[in-house]
Amino acid sequence: MSLLFRYIFLRHARLLLLIMGLGVGIYLLTDIVERVDIFIEAGSGIGLVLQYFGVRLPSIIAQILPAVFLLATVVTLCLMGGSRELTALHAGGISFATVAVILVMCGVFWGVVQFCCSQLLAVQGERYSQQIWQEEVRKKNLDDRTLDDVWFMESGWTVSVKTLRADGEGSGFSAFHVRDGGSDVDVIVRAPRVKGSENGWVAADAVRLYPDTYQRESLPRLELPLHQDPELFFSTESNNLQQLPLWQLGDAINQLGAAGSNVDGLRTVWHGKIAYAVSLVVMAVLGAAIVSRFPNIYIAVAISMAGTFIMYALTMFGESLGQRGALPPFMAAWGPDTVLLLIAVGRLYLVSVRR
Repeated sequence: MSLLFRYIFLRHARLLLLIMGLGVGIYLLTDIVERVDIFIEAGSGIGLVLQYFGVRLPSIIAQILPAVFLLATVVTLCLMGGSRELTALHAGGISFATVAVILVMCGVFWGVVQFCCSQLLAVQGERYSQQIWQEEVRKKNLDDRTLDDVWFMESGWTVSVKTLRADGEGSGFSAFHVRDGGSDVDVIVRAPRVKGSENGWVAADAVRLYPDTYQRESLPRLELPLHQDPELFFSTESNNLQQLPLWQLGDAINQLGAAGSNVDGLRTVWHGKIAYAVSLVVMAVLGAAIVSRFPNIYIAVAISMAGTFIMYALTMFGESLGQRGALPPFMAAWGPDTVLLLIAVGRLYLVSVRR
């Protein structure tokens, strides 16, 4: 690790942590102002309020880190330019491109931090904060959520549940099994009640029919070879998919895809989790491109804030198009990073040619 890399990395990290603290403070202050009346009406103590916002910190950090990284990059380069450090480096044979590469390496490091934070700490924190908000503040029982007319397919079975609760309890259960490689139904199962989980589904007071032989069986308890997790349906319904870590979301996509569900929206979210972490590398290149054109710190910060807004707008727009099926999931998720990277690289290329 070179002396120049350590110098730039540490200087950039100090600014990043400072800006991060300011950003988190503003975010929390805004959120507290919006929710304080609800906490007071619910009679929540200060301990519960601190617990709620404390467990949300990893999610907030992961969310604002790309914008914070861009601002830290711009300020670092502008301060180095103002103190003639960039001029001295250039005179010593170290080009601006070398400094940009070091910042890209910083982006890789903080991108890994963002990914780990969002997929590990933030996932658990958001789940716990939602539980606090719904059960302790809103006084709701999350297990009482219900869905009507749930359908899925698994292992040759086509399953219908009239009403399904979040805890896996269901009513009005029907299942039809089709022979391997055929289209004929060989088993029909009906039950007034069912209990589903990823470990297996159990029908109570079930009736099993064999259409070929007209045989009928009444069973007080029937275990079925189904492993569909009921919570996945509620995650899809309530748009809580951001709370699933990348590996669990991949499993959910495979399960719901096999069950016949449209998973384009989920694939967009899956790609988006990776693209958002990679955006820190893009921000490093974009910050270098901004300072190469606007070395004044005030102008550069204003341009970087506008660039952050554009990035978030493109991300939301691409995600919306991907979930609607208007764009392929990969293109919808990676489009914003690609557009900003091409613009930034084009600018840096022009600077290198002129020099």
